[in-house]
Formats: sequence, structure tokens, C-alpha cells
Amino acid sequence: MRTTITIGEDLLREARRLSGKDGYSEAIVTSLRDYVDLRKRLALLESLFMQKTPHSYRQVKSQRRKRQWSS
Repeated sequence: MRTTITIGEDLLREARRLSGKDGYSEAIVTSLRDYVDLRKRLALLESLFMQKTPHSYRQVKSQRRKRQWSS
């Protein structure tokens, strides 16, 4: 899809350098793809941290005393 956007020269140069791409379009597509992938990974991590753990601190402490839980 063809579109027109305004991007600062410094930002575009840095995107090209970091992506290792020669053309502006390739650098922008790579940067957008990386950004989307990063946001997906961050959302996954956030959802994992929002879930309750299957055990409590007391359970872990009790299991360690019984040598059933490794640390």
C-alpha cells in the first residue's frame, strides 16, 4: 500500500542504520514490523503477570521445609 508520511531525517537515518536496510521503505516496514512484534510480546508478558500463581508463599515455604521444592 502506498502512503505519504512525514518523518524526520534523523529518525529515518537511524532507522535505516539500525535495521540494516538500504532503502527508506524497507527500513520503515522493518521498523513497523519490529514495533508490532514488540507490542505483542509485551502484551503477552503483561497477561502472564496478571494471572494468579498456582501456589502461595506459604505453600512454597512449607514445601521447602519438606525438601519438595527446589530453590
